[in-house]
Amino acid sequence: MPDQNEITVIILAGGKSSRMKEDKGLVHFNGKMLVEHVIEAVKKITPGIIIITTNAGYKKFGYPCLEDEIKYKGPLGGIYTGLAHSHTDRNLIVGCDMPFLSETLLTTLINNYRDEDVLMTEHKGMAEPLCAVYRKSCAAYLSLQLEQNQLKITNALAGLKTRVLSFDSEEWFKGNELANFNSIEDLKKYRS
Repeated sequence: MPDQNEITVIILAGGKSSRMKEDKGLVHFNGKMLVEHVIEAVKKITPGIIIITTNAGYKKFGYPCLEDEIKYKGPLGGIYTGLAHSHTDRNLIVGCDMPFLSETLLTTLINNYRDEDVLMTEHKGMAEPLCAVYRKSCAAYLSLQLEQNQLKITNALAGLKTRVLSFDSEEWFKGNELANFNSIEDLKKYRS
């Protein structure tokens, strides 16, 4: 288990949710809001949680809610904002719409972090930059990417020391831990 004071969790909840038709983090799924599932998983790792959002509805969870420093720049803008406000070198970035995140996955990811700028998860060959550990010092580089309007995260990370970690062969990995919900169809597909 990582030292709780050495890592901040940054939950990205600033998307437009155009396919969900409402703020997806606040949509109910299996008895709780999507973001509540995420909070339950990450608060076991650290009490240091920041939510990046413009929606005041997230304040009820009791964590700092911050608006993007640079508006209309998508998830990369949210990552930058979180890193700029973090007080720790290591930062776990997760989406608000990932209800199956497990403590095992997150702890294993954090414990595998070494000296890279970014350690990302991967599933079936697809990198997941919204379930990753970022070094705080990445903020300056990401700021430059945002200035150049480079908003695709994987392209923006090309200039950083990045490593990808797959859990596909781990016995404990179910395969749905990295599922993110973008539409009503996603909710129906996974609803128990």
